[in-house]
Amino acid sequence: MEQIAAEPGTKVFYLDGKKINSKETFLSKAAEAMQFPTYFGANWDAFDECITDLTWCPAERYVILYDHADIFAQAEPTQYQIALDILNSAVLLSYALRD
Repeated sequence: MEQIAAEPGTKVFYLDGKKINSKETFLSKAAEAMQFPTYFGANWDAFDECITDLTWCPAERYVILYDHADIFAQAEPTQYQIALDILNSAVLLSYALRD
């Protein structure tokens, strides 16, 4: 992790999933870890909006380290899949914007 964080222009967000076992705790902990603006609405649409527009936290690249994701995945598999879908869409969008 230190090697990734040391790369110039990289912002690393660490999401500790030990206490994430629901949509609500995921959104709360993600907002805290990723320093979402105060207007974050704590729902999937707001998460999608914030994760694809990180203008308040300028960097060339962003890395999210989500530790213990299995806890959320096992507790609420459908909600976990929604979170993954949003994160994967953000990755695809960032690649599309580079091209």
